[in-house]
Amino acid sequence: MTREAGILLAISSLPSREGIGTLGEGAYDFVRFLERAGVRVWQVLPLTPTREGNSPYSSVSVTAFNPLFIDLYDLAKRGLLQEKEIDFAPSEKVDYAALIPEKERLLRLAFSRFDLTDDDFCAFVKKGEYAEYAAFSTMSEAFGGKPFTEWADGYDRCDRERVGAFIREHLNEYLYHLFTQYIFDLEWHTLKSYANAHGVKIFGDMPIYVAMNSAEAYFHPELFLFDEDRRPVKVAGVPPDYFNSEGQLWGNPLYDWESMKKNDYSWWRARIRRELERFDILRIDHFRGLDRFYAIEVDAEDAKHGVWMAGPGADLFEGMLDLPIVAEDLGYIDESLHRMLDAVGFPGMKVYEFGLNGDPWCEHKPANYIENVVAYTGTHDNMPFRGHLDELDEQGITTATRDILVQATVLKVALPAAIDVAKKAGKGEAPEKRIQSKVDYLESLPLSAFMGKPTDLLTEAAIRSLLASKARLAMIPMQDILALGADARMNTPALVSEENWAWRVSPSSLTDDLADALKRDLKKAKRA
Repeated sequence: MTREAGILLAISSLPSREGIGTLGEGAYDFVRFLERAGVRVWQVLPLTPTREGNSPYSSVSVTAFNPLFIDLYDLAKRGLLQEKEIDFAPSEKVDYAALIPEKERLLRLAFSRFDLTDDDFCAFVKKGEYAEYAAFSTMSEAFGGKPFTEWADGYDRCDRERVGAFIREHLNEYLYHLFTQYIFDLEWHTLKSYANAHGVKIFGDMPIYVAMNSAEAYFHPELFLFDEDRRPVKVAGVPPDYFNSEGQLWGNPLYDWESMKKNDYSWWRARIRRELERFDILRIDHFRGLDRFYAIEVDAEDAKHGVWMAGPGADLFEGMLDLPIVAEDLGYIDESLHRMLDAVGFPGMKVYEFGLNGDPWCEHKPANYIENVVAYTGTHDNMPFRGHLDELDEQGITTATRDILVQATVLKVALPAAIDVAKKAGKGEAPEKRIQSKVDYLESLPLSAFMGKPTDLLTEAAIRSLLASKARLAMIPMQDILALGADARMNTPALVSEENWAWRVSPSSLTDDLADALKRDLKKAKRA
């Protein structure tokens, strides 16, 4: 088995001249950075279109691509824009309120100059893969952006004949939305081919649920637990956990798994295979919801009092067990989920940040990882590793520091001198005995001995420990590679904020020196 390492960086977080990361120059520069560093995997967040809150996990369609990621300079090369027309103010973070109207204006300008009789485009339209997304978006705009449950004239219930007539009356708008998907599709496959040619696999992320106000819920009510008025009976969320003591009330419609079973889960199976045409590896978010899912009353004010209901389990993946799927199995774990994971064999996830608790046997500590896991310092929902350390109280930071030093010692990771409090322990002993002597020494020290250690160096030690672990794949968010703090957090779950999904990496950070240093660490860990 090849032990590999990767970096987690959302497309939106890439450097670019457009106010948000795109599939353009910044993406290609990042691929070359990964190649130089010996990193073989690039994980992105979902590529789906976003809406209020800008979360890629709540989309108008799980099939479609986000037009905000289209590289406008590519459209200039295609003769659809002039470079002088592309003029975004420089921004350290994504300012969605300013970005969205300007990006859409330029995309519509490019569309107005596009030849709609182009053979490739006509074939793309005829294929129909994005027809429901384009129709739903067209209707949504015609009805003032209201949820489809509030559409007038009886359009709140899908009648395909009436929808077809509506689209014929709004054909140009419909074709505009297909144009954005056509361009994205071209740019994405060109970028992915480039990454693969440079030894980099693209690791995608698939949300388990669709949004209530989505093309899927509108066109396919039979897939969901809806009442006779096509409204949710119960909605999705999770009970109180590490991320939120109140639980999380997501509000997504829940799948009618009993109905889906009748046609062998064809919609879900097709969705997974489509995603694996776009990506080399696929993470299924909230995998536990495929075993048992948490159902909350539709009018509930919080997620504290839901009930667990049975999902499809391993049956969903019959004949698909050889696919490169990663199961996001964080949060509430029970014996039933363990049995499902054993049955399908997909690697689960471990998060080092969850292991800084003083428990030497915690499954999230790198020395305890088995091979069949994908290990992270943290995910897009976590505080960056350094930011987490910086915000701990005195008990928390001293415990975390001891944990980090013990893990590094057990995994034979070289520590920076400024944090190596056990460097003299066991001196002159045989290597294996010295490791145990150092661990014993660290565990014998009072917690006060671990005060005041630089959190950037502790983050560096944590990354090296992750790389040295048995985990099949070690994934590190770009924020942790750069040892950034709380300001670089990507998302705070259950909080709607302009700060969520807005962080971007500075182009000056992706230096040759950083790539070379990372490559040295990967070689020492035998991951490059």
